[in-house]
Amino acid sequence: VSYQLEMSFFEVYNEKIHDLLVCKGENGQRKQPSWLELGNKQRATSATGMNDKSSRSHSVLTLVMTQTK
Repeated sequence: VSYQLEMSFFEVYNEKIHDLLVCKGENGQRKQPSWLELGNKQRATSATGMNDKSSRSHSVLTLVMTQTK
């Protein structure tokens, strides 16, 4: 039995879709401790009257696990 896990994480902001898992470091190497943290750090945010950092977008995280025998 083997398993495969696929993940996508994107945001919809100003009617455009942005991949939140694109590495923006040197040589595209992931330097973040987790993919979820990387994606959340790259979301569009700005200050509001209620919060210093409020999301300006909608995000979607998708996980697909496939089992093969």
